[in-house]
Amino acid sequence: MEYELTDKNIRPLLTGLLCGAALMGLASCGGGGGSGAGTVAGTASPASSGSGQSTGISSNTSASAQVLAGSPVVGDCPMFPANAIFNTRIDDTARFPALPQSNDWINRAGRGTPFTTDWGKSLNAADRNAYFGMPINVVDGTAATTSWPVTSFDFAASGQSMESGYTPKSDCAVDDGHGGFSFVRGCASTPAAQRHFPFPNSNVLNEGGNCNDPNSCGDHHVLVVEKGACRLWESYFSYNLSGQWYSLATAAWDLNSLALRPSDWNSADAAGLPITPLLAKASEASAGEINHALRVTFGADKLTREFLWPGRFAAGGTNPGAIPFGALLRLRQDFVIPDGWSPQSKALATAAKRYGLYVADIGVDFYVQGEPSTAWDMQTIHDQMSTIMMSDMEFVDLKAVTGDARFSNDSMAASW
Repeated sequence: MEYELTDKNIRPLLTGLLCGAALMGLASCGGGGGSGAGTVAGTASPASSGSGQSTGISSNTSASAQVLAGSPVVGDCPMFPANAIFNTRIDDTARFPALPQSNDWINRAGRGTPFTTDWGKSLNAADRNAYFGMPINVVDGTAATTSWPVTSFDFAASGQSMESGYTPKSDCAVDDGHGGFSFVRGCASTPAAQRHFPFPNSNVLNEGGNCNDPNSCGDHHVLVVEKGACRLWESYFSYNLSGQWYSLATAAWDLNSLALRPSDWNSADAAGLPITPLLAKASEASAGEINHALRVTFGADKLTREFLWPGRFAAGGTNPGAIPFGALLRLRQDFVIPDGWSPQSKALATAAKRYGLYVADIGVDFYVQGEPSTAWDMQTIHDQMSTIMMSDMEFVDLKAVTGDARFSNDSMAASW
C-alpha cells in the first residue's frame, strides 16, 4: 500500500487494493474457486458465477428510471431502487441493534481514530496535491459522449507495466449487433478483442487526475453512469497508454435492478460493492440531506478476509476477529450533532446515523470517500467531521433483513 501526503490529509493511493497482484491469483485474497471460502457464517450462498451471461440491455435502450421518493439520483438515473439496502434507513436501534462484535471491532479500528473526509474541492486534475476523491462521469452511450474502446486486462503489451487483471470476475461491454452494447458477466468468456468499456470520449474523469503512470499513480478508478440505459460502470486501475485502455477489474450494474454481484466476486473495490452510489456528493450535502449510505475504508490489519451481506468479496490477510468487508458502521444515536455545524457537516453526520457506512475497501482507517467538487466547504467539514471518533460509532446487525423469509443473499432488497 502506498500513501500520498497532501497539505491537510494523508490520502491512500491504495495501489494494494484487492491485494493488488494477489487478487489475480486469489491465493491470498480469499476469492478463489467459488467455494464460499472467506464468507462469514450464513452470509453468503454458494457462488453463482453468471459467467458469459449477457444482460441483454443495449446502450441505446431507453430504460425507464424508476426513481421512487427519496431515491438518490445521478445523471437522471436512480442509484438503485428505494428499497435497496444502501437507500434504507437503519437508525431504528430496536430493529437494527449493534452487533455483538461491535465493541471489539471498534477497539480494533482504534477508538480515537477520527472520521476523515477523503475528498477535495479542487477540480484541477493536474494538481495531485489538491485533486483527490472519486469523480463521476455521466455519458449517454452514444458516440457524442462515449467511445466504448476495447479494454485490455493485460498491461504487458504497454511496455510500462506487467500488471495482469482479473477477467473471470469482471464485466465487459459487448457489441449487441444493433448499434449498442450489452454487458456480460465474466469477461473470460469474451474474446479479448471484444471486451469494451464505456469511457467518455473526451475528458475522462478518474481518481488521481492527470497522473498516468501505472507504476506510481495509484488506483485510477473510473466511474461511469450511462444515462438512458441507467447502467453503472466502474473500473479499477484504468490507464490509457499510447491510445490503448487497460484495466485490472471492471464491474457493471443495472441501476433499476436490485441484483448484487455474484457471491465471491469483486467489483472495482474489494468488497464487491458499487462505489458511485456510496460516495459523498456535494450537491446532496449542500441541499441538507443525503438519502443513502456512505463507504469507508480501514487498514489491512483491521480487516479480515471474510465478508458480510451486502458485501460479495474479501481481500487481504486472515486477521481472525477483525472487521469483515461489507460490515455496516453507524454513528450512534447518542451523538449530538452540534447546532453550529455547517449544513454539509450536518447532512454527512445525519447520513452516518440514518444509513451508515459500508466497509468497502482496504485503505486508511476511517476514511470516508466522496467526489471532488468546488461546492464543498472542505475546511469546515474536515474540522467538524474529524471530531467524530470511532468510539462514537457502532457496527449494525442487519438480521432484521437477512433473517426475513423473503430475503435473498443475491439481492440488495431490504424490504418487500
